[in-house]
Amino acid sequence: MIKAIRLIVLAALSHSAYAETSMTAVLDEHGIVGCKPQLEALADNVIGENEHRLHLYQPKGNADKYPFSVTGIISYRDQEAQIEFNASPMIDGGCEVSYVESFALPETCVKIREEVFKKWKFVGRLSDKSFFLHHKKELARNATLTAINSGAACLITRRNSGI
Repeated sequence: MIKAIRLIVLAALSHSAYAETSMTAVLDEHGIVGCKPQLEALADNVIGENEHRLHLYQPKGNADKYPFSVTGIISYRDQEAQIEFNASPMIDGGCEVSYVESFALPETCVKIREEVFKKWKFVGRLSDKSFFLHHKKELARNATLTAINSGAACLITRRNSGI
């Protein structure tokens, strides 16, 4: 069982070689130009070749001038993860992008930490059910593991900011 869970988590955490995602179509549909290259590269890296669906929510016109999010679902082998890509256009024409991905696994957070996140640094507890980790080499990458279903499962939220 733990090997199957480890494969699921590793697939979710892996960064595949660049593959074309639907990010381009979503950005084109809304006329987003300024943050397009950064979001396309990030989505290709995070989503890889997994099936997915993305939706941009931008209530304001001139989306290239305001922060916005592209929300979606990534389908892994036997589960889905929620994903949110965030983009903040800068005055100088640049763009800061980040993402947050969440999914649940039917295993304890302690076991997932020991098997999957063993090379990540423990930062601290957020509560009696949640703890915070960050990648030892890439400090912009972090994760929160929260016990759910009376501790029988784990909600994993991973982030990469400052990309």
